[in-house]
Amino acid sequence: MTKGFVKLTGVALLSLVCVVLSTVVGFAQSHPVEGTYAVTANSSELGTLNFQMTFKRNSDKWTVEVKDSPTPLAVSSVTVNESNLVTINADAGGTAVTIIGKFDGKKIAGDWSAGDVKGTWSAVKNDVAAAPANNAAGATTAVAGGATASKVAAAGLEGSYDAKVIADGQGELAFTLVIKKDGEKLVTEVQGGGDLNVVGIEAKDPDVVNLTATYQGNGPIPLPGKRTGDELGGKWEFGGFSGSWSAKKKK
Repeated sequence: MTKGFVKLTGVALLSLVCVVLSTVVGFAQSHPVEGTYAVTANSSELGTLNFQMTFKRNSDKWTVEVKDSPTPLAVSSVTVNESNLVTINADAGGTAVTIIGKFDGKKIAGDWSAGDVKGTWSAVKNDVAAAPANNAAGATTAVAGGATASKVAAAGLEGSYDAKVIADGQGELAFTLVIKKDGEKLVTEVQGGGDLNVVGIEAKDPDVVNLTATYQGNGPIPLPGKRTGDELGGKWEFGGFSGSWSAKKKK
């Protein structure tokens, strides 16, 4: 009787150990949403924005790291529910940003809002996004062509500009806008702008140049525009206000 009990207990213990080990291994496995994604965000006000997001999970806690965003984005919370619905809450220069998307096994896609600005977004994992470049030669050419087009659009933009933003019925603000390269991307700097800051720039081939600004910490404020020679400019609308902006390169 005792030997049988000992034998049965040993079998039960072995089974329990197997269950515990399988559970530990299960927790150790990465979640399908985890990884680094190439993100494309679109809106009529801001145009197309490209940056990178890395999703990480530690037990039940999720974090997101944002890289190369034209607008500084401070993520405050991230949730991923049982159906892989992703919700990100963030701050962009004092404006609350909400990003919601559904992971379908290959990518995340959904909607986002930042104040009065709304749009759509999609994110493709880097290993998935890189796959076409490893297949047909035509796919490789398409990827390389995209990079070349970006460089062409950015060519000649570096320098200091006499710039101003006009708010209809409110007045105008003059400042110096500096556009320079940081590695492979363009960055901006504002001198003498007071409460105005230009926090992002996007150059599109052949002549589209879109800026993103904040004012007194509010934003992001889209400043869509075009390039004509050494001059940039366009019209803007945000939060019930509208106007124009311009920038002329200094000689």
